[in-house]
Amino acid sequence: MKRAVLKFSGRARAGIGLYLSFTKIAFRSIAIYRSAYWLGVVAQWLSYGISFAVLFIMVRNFRVLAGWNSEEILFLYAMNLLSYALGASFFFNPCMGLPGKIRTGEFDIALTKPVSAFGHEVLNGFNFGYLSHITLSTAVMIFSLKTLGIVFSPASAFVFLALLLGAALIQASLLIFGSAWSFFTVNENPAMRLIWTLKDFINYPLPIYPGAMQVFLTFIVPMGFLNYYPGAVVLGKSGGGLFPPGLGYLTPFVGIAVFILSIRFWNWALSKYQSTGT
Repeated sequence: MKRAVLKFSGRARAGIGLYLSFTKIAFRSIAIYRSAYWLGVVAQWLSYGISFAVLFIMVRNFRVLAGWNSEEILFLYAMNLLSYALGASFFFNPCMGLPGKIRTGEFDIALTKPVSAFGHEVLNGFNFGYLSHITLSTAVMIFSLKTLGIVFSPASAFVFLALLLGAALIQASLLIFGSAWSFFTVNENPAMRLIWTLKDFINYPLPIYPGAMQVFLTFIVPMGFLNYYPGAVVLGKSGGGLFPPGLGYLTPFVGIAVFILSIRFWNWALSKYQSTGT
């Protein structure tokens, strides 16, 4: 048993070291074009900043939406963006670039490497472009919490970080699951477009939707755990929807479960893939 633990620990350290090496290479590549990188950061700030402003003004005019005021809904939007940025930093490039690699045959290179195909894609995919998402969403969260008078204790801060990590795992899972369909569709990926469309629903509290939609976004495609349920826990919101807001405490477990399932689905889809050489 001890030997197995040591072996796993050694493999984990080796994997982390390898990932960090690839990340350094990615960082050096963007350092060559610093101006373009920082212009992209500013552009993202402006784009999402406008979205935050429009959402805030709209809800402020309505005063409340399903029992949530403008600052609380800003928090929901910011949590969705921050968890997405954390998950997408690791998985956006390998997932969104997969259809093109399959179409051109470049993906077949991953099948010849001494690591798993999934591991190879992730190693080469870290994205430094989400700095704008992380900084802006964090700033909006701080503004919302301060305006609402919410102060974190060490215990509540730990709970918040656990909820955020769980939401980030769900965000990563959606990318992985959506990209796996590329092994079947090759040129187009309607699954990914469907995921982006569904994510528009969670810009607002779930109680504004009919019961069937709340069930769908809670148990079928668990996007409610990206921000609504964990946000309700952090903000201390009472009921109002079809399900109790206490479901938010399950976010880390939901995140781990769907992350494992998405990787298994990706590997199963890979087993059905016929490379360009066959």
